Amino acid sequence: MSEHFDVAVLGMGPGGEVAAGRLLKAGKKVAVIERELIGGECAYWACVPSKTVLRPPEARTEVHRAAGVTGAELDWAETS
Repeated sequence: MSEHFDVAVLGMGPGGEVAAGRLLKAGKKVAVIERELIGGECAYWACVPSKTVLRPPEARTEVHRAAGVTGAELDWAETS
């Protein structure tokens, strides 16, 4: 059995998802080629998980640097 597609999208990371969606809305028949999970490396291994681990300590540091709270100590055990 042979199928014909207008477009093949390689990789379903953030860019591939947007491209495939726009092509489908434009009436194109789209083939998606992905060897891992849809969402790509960013969603599962890199950007999102890294930000989840790294961002809270950065936010805490910025709170201490913010105007009006210099020298203030927050009890993070009670607020988190």
